Amino acid sequence: MRQPILELRNIFKAFPGVTALDNVNFDVHGGEVHVLLGENGAGKSTLIKIVAGTEKKDNGDFIFEQKAIEKHTPFLMREMGISVIHQELSLVRLMDVKSNLFLGRDLKKKNWLLSKFGIRDDAGMVSRSKQVFAELGINLDPNKSIMELTLSQMQLVEIAKAVAFDSKVILMDEPTSSLGPEEKDQLFRVIERLKGRKIGIVYVSHILEDCMAIGDKISVLRDGQLVANIDANDAEIDTLIKLMTGRTFQERYPKISGIIGDTILEVQNFNKEGVFENINFSIKKGEIIGFAGLVGARRTDLLRAVFGLEEINAGKVFINSKEVKLTKPRDAIRHGLTFLTEDRKNQGIFPLLTVLENLLISRFNFRNKSEKLRLTNNIGYINISNAYKISDEYVQKLGVKVSSLADKISQLSGGNQQKVLLARGISTHASVLILDEPTKGVDAGGKVEIYRIIEDLAKSGVAIIVISSELPEVAAICTRIIVMNDGRITGEIPREQANPETIMRYATS
Repeated sequence: MRQPILELRNIFKAFPGVTALDNVNFDVHGGEVHVLLGENGAGKSTLIKIVAGTEKKDNGDFIFEQKAIEKHTPFLMREMGISVIHQELSLVRLMDVKSNLFLGRDLKKKNWLLSKFGIRDDAGMVSRSKQVFAELGINLDPNKSIMELTLSQMQLVEIAKAVAFDSKVILMDEPTSSLGPEEKDQLFRVIERLKGRKIGIVYVSHILEDCMAIGDKISVLRDGQLVANIDANDAEIDTLIKLMTGRTFQERYPKISGIIGDTILEVQNFNKEGVFENINFSIKKGEIIGFAGLVGARRTDLLRAVFGLEEINAGKVFINSKEVKLTKPRDAIRHGLTFLTEDRKNQGIFPLLTVLENLLISRFNFRNKSEKLRLTNNIGYINISNAYKISDEYVQKLGVKVSSLADKISQLSGGNQQKVLLARGISTHASVLILDEPTKGVDAGGKVEIYRIIEDLAKSGVAIIVISSELPEVAAICTRIIVMNDGRITGEIPREQANPETIMRYATS
């Protein structure tokens, strides 16, 4: 019988007030993709951290290549051959590709004297980088800056980095959450090559179709316990959802709608040289419109510009038929707009602050004239009891799994962090809500909860703009879809005619 490369036996891990993992068994064989599923807070992130060496188990056995491992540090795990590609990528953006590939272990000049003085072998690093890229079927320039790469190319650099480290097990956390169809196909081709090299893959994702397409085996965690271990060929989506959540959903993508009112936001002739051109659209109160397109369509750039986060060369914004100048986010917030970023790690959360502080930070402004929104008095003192009351209300409403509002937000899973950011946006009582990938990294049950919250907001008259890479999602929850390609609007589709195929046709035209 074939022995696993990595085997976890009866792993137990608890935090104050929470059992994260309850005697979980998990293994990884060479040349297979073992999918790990579960709702946010089910224990997936804790299991990954234990394998990566960033978290210590309380009990259980950690066996790698038939040897029991007692010491767990990120350095030792990496030296053994375990690499982790986190959902929030860990590349150094100010460095080039080759420097990231060999970060912490630069190749040194073969000359003894030059090597002694730490002079690195740039030519050797370029050569080795090209060799790794060729093995994986990746076309990238080793000398290119990370800042010049697309998100999908950064994902591939992370994979190449793991291969360059001679990894035997690679853990991938939500690797396709921000990728378009073409980039996803390329990633899957690379994963197949990794399988051919007998590398074991642990694949964590909330996109069930991807899991069934690429996985060989599927394990499901619920509330810290392993509830199923099944062959991917025998898996069905409805069954997986029930295993993950303990309940069934009649619709994964329910059709939702609000109560349509007058036009509240209008964008006219928006232009930014080399990014987007001649953009015109409007949205009414209670309307939900979607922005769809492939990676590089410039949807996010456009909406960031509307919110005052990006400069434009020309264009006008009207709110309630009155022209306004939105040159910075403060202007947008003052006029009733709020923006939920897709880049949770770098632009969303404040990792050193608590859940409460992250949720209400937009309301800690004693200059705000609205008594309804303000949580501080005129000299800046915060009403703590009121802050806890409001935060707890939103945590309960969105189903955020957290032991205490005083916990650092960095302790939460990615999906729960996303819910906190959504709660932050909702708590400002904005009249226009811009949501960039609002369900990114959120489990099936959490997605349905977010859809219902969006519907409730729309019925209360809030205008909602959704940017989403999940075509079935945007086709179902939006009353109309604006499709972009390379900075241009190529089509507008009413819900009645919307389906992934139609959207894709406009996205590639």
